[in-house]
Amino acid sequence: MNKISQILLLVISIIAGSCDVNNTGDIIISTHGSTESHSEGKDCMECHNSGGDAGLWFSIAGTVYDTNLNKPYPNTIVNIFSDIDINDIPTEVLEVDGKGNFYSNVPIDWQNGLFVSVSSNNEIKNMNGINFTGSCNSCHGVTVPYINVE
Repeated sequence: MNKISQILLLVISIIAGSCDVNNTGDIIISTHGSTESHSEGKDCMECHNSGGDAGLWFSIAGTVYDTNLNKPYPNTIVNIFSDIDINDIPTEVLEVDGKGNFYSNVPIDWQNGLFVSVSSNNEIKNMNGINFTGSCNSCHGVTVPYINVE
């Protein structure tokens, strides 16, 4: 193999190894009023994980419902805190989109656990306990009630 072929093979290997859709530098995060999301109430991380079918992973995703758990509740807020004192400044603030979904591909370090709250104009609800994953609908709507707010 000549030197040009070796260099070309090296360049192709580097490019192919870095072809992860999340390495594009694009930040994907839900915003109030947006209607680009889908599959409300489903476990987003079944597809939106590293190597998943969606081709795009999320560090956190889920759906917020109204207080009666009848329909998704759009345009609310999800706050993530590093400790139990939720009066502190949140480490992440996510807008819930127009379909009731929230999602982000911004890296979140769940290793030491984080605290989550959801809020509307009328109410703030804090999750009871520490969280070690952003796959919210893997429990909510399955083993515990959907995330909800009034």
